[in-house]
Amino acid sequence: MIQSIYTSLAGMLSHRTRMDILANNIANINTPGYKAAQASFQDTLYQTIRAGTAQSNPSQMGTGVMLAAVLNNFNQGPLVPTGRSLDLAINGNGFFGVKAGDESGEDKIYYTREGSFSVDKEGYLVNSSGLRLVDESGSEIQLDVSKPIAAINVSNMGKISVTYSDGSTASDDKQIGLFSFPNPNGLTRVGGNLYTDNNASGNGGEENPAGERLDGTPGKDGLGTIESGCLEMSNVDLATELGSLIVTQRGYEASARVFTTSDEVLRETIELKR
Repeated sequence: MIQSIYTSLAGMLSHRTRMDILANNIANINTPGYKAAQASFQDTLYQTIRAGTAQSNPSQMGTGVMLAAVLNNFNQGPLVPTGRSLDLAINGNGFFGVKAGDESGEDKIYYTREGSFSVDKEGYLVNSSGLRLVDESGSEIQLDVSKPIAAINVSNMGKISVTYSDGSTASDDKQIGLFSFPNPNGLTRVGGNLYTDNNASGNGGEENPAGERLDGTPGKDGLGTIESGCLEMSNVDLATELGSLIVTQRGYEASARVFTTSDEVLRETIELKR
């Protein structure tokens, strides 16, 4: 009966963790580019009460449950029109690459599905956190802002064309890069709609759980195309999350009931001597 207390406690802790994950999903239901997370459980160590023989099967007793992994759902979220030419959505696979800028001393590229960009005073395309959008080589994309810009257009293939207020156009079109990984669940969330591949040393993906990074341009090598004037919204399904929340709540309540029942049985056993 003492073991049942620890087993039920493991159940409560695991369901509490799942509830935290579901709460985070629901909180980010309107966060552009957010990908829903899902908790996966596994049973823990088994105690062998009686070994198996030629005439009988082994008797084993489980010791509870534990969190096996938290997986991210990278399915496409809905694309919502915004009318802003620098609101970009990836229709298909891939991530935008952004980084802090050369003067920061940090050359690390972060990956995101959020595509709300603007032009800063130096002409760099930056996201809401000020991180600069990069091309497929990892170089920051900078526009010529020596003249007032009248319009910026982005093609489905990621080509950026600029028209100035005097009617002239940029002499060279910039190209947005996209990045993908064999195992996107190996990426690490760092907040701000950003992921990192934990591979700053550039070791070819040998120690990177996400695998070797593929650098490319939109529409090639299995990478998606870019939809200008749209944002990809969260792929959280509220009905699914609320259903999972109810199941998780019931699982927690059942584990708590086992805990209190085991405590009552233990108390009755102790009082037998009186």
